[in-house]
Amino acid sequence: MNILAIETSTLYVSIAISRDKNIVAAVTIKVKKTHSEQLLPMVNEMLDQINMTRNDLSGIAVTIGPGSFTGLRIGLSTAKGLCFGLNIPLYVTSTLKCIANNIYQVSSQVCVLMDAGRGDFYFAIYSSSLHEVHEPAIGTLDQIIKLIGDVDTIFIGPAVLHIRQEILNTSDTLNLARDIDCYPRAASLIDIIQHNKGFTLLNSQEIISAEPLYIRKSAAEENVIKTKIQNNRK
Repeated sequence: MNILAIETSTLYVSIAISRDKNIVAAVTIKVKKTHSEQLLPMVNEMLDQINMTRNDLSGIAVTIGPGSFTGLRIGLSTAKGLCFGLNIPLYVTSTLKCIANNIYQVSSQVCVLMDAGRGDFYFAIYSSSLHEVHEPAIGTLDQIIKLIGDVDTIFIGPAVLHIRQEILNTSDTLNLARDIDCYPRAASLIDIIQHNKGFTLLNSQEIISAEPLYIRKSAAEENVIKTKIQNNRK
């Protein structure tokens, strides 16, 4: 099984390729250009470096969010386009699960945090074996910590890097993952698929139904709603 994995939910672009169930190439970089300018050239270069072509791929994997609205659209549309063109299936899973899978062999549950803006965080909670304890949602740090209670928990995710001390000051039962593990990695997505840790497999007829997991509406959509409400009050 040869899989190309794509992760574009943050400022980073991460891609990885497996060949015969072994990860043979992986890269994660913070790009200066937009994801749309970088993604396909990176894929083509990686395939060339390992003497593979797109026709050698048997599936495409992508995380669907939450995360950057633009990044998610670019990653998913690119993955869908490749699947349509090659007539191969699409594997999708949550960005939060992909991040949680960066750490393993832990005995505590894992809470993933991504910044959602306006003092909120996208989050999900997983057991040590990556079973979903709380589905992807949005909340403040206080709400999330209250939800966790006194259960031993490791916090991981891009947002953790900015609120480390706030988390540690809250409870002795809360710990932090290493900085290096806090960003989503495409190689982790491949591991989820190969070890059947939770994903959705879409065939060529079902791919069109795949949509990003935004959780919160974009700022533009919220402004439209606010404008409609204001106009209705006039």
